[in-house]
Amino acid sequence: QAVPAAPSPPALPARPALEGRWKLRTAEDVRADDTVARLPWGEHPVGSIVGERGACYVQIMSSDTPSFAAGAAPPSEQMKAMLLSSYIAYSGPCTIDDAERSVTLKVTAAWRPDYVGTEQKRFFRFVNGTLIFGPAPGSMRAGTEALTRRLMLDRVP
Repeated sequence: QAVPAAPSPPALPARPALEGRWKLRTAEDVRADDTVARLPWGEHPVGSIVGERGACYVQIMSSDTPSFAAGAAPPSEQMKAMLLSSYIAYSGPCTIDDAERSVTLKVTAAWRPDYVGTEQKRFFRFVNGTLIFGPAPGSMRAGTEALTRRLMLDRVP
């Protein structure tokens, strides 16, 4: 009589991947002790990160910007500067390195002309399905204090 085959071991859950669409939940600049130093796009930032087939797109803005009434005078220079400082967007071809948990984006379009032509390297990890994304730890500055930008994003189905 034939011996029944041993059951297959259960499949391991798939390792999370950066590829796909992600919706911003929070954006924080944190100190080395993990306390929040500032909220770069306010308390309720909106935005997304998309990485698909070798192309990446990042867009983040504050939802706390003033609204402009229809037919009102054009925005002042001060308002334009505030709007520019509350928004960031760039895109281009990207390379995802899962071993290093990094992505390098060659910027071909950006909200600021001086970003075009640069390489932007960001690091990522996953905590309970949430994407934690940002530049190198300690690379942001507030005066003389080194901060780490931490974006927390949820996958968009």
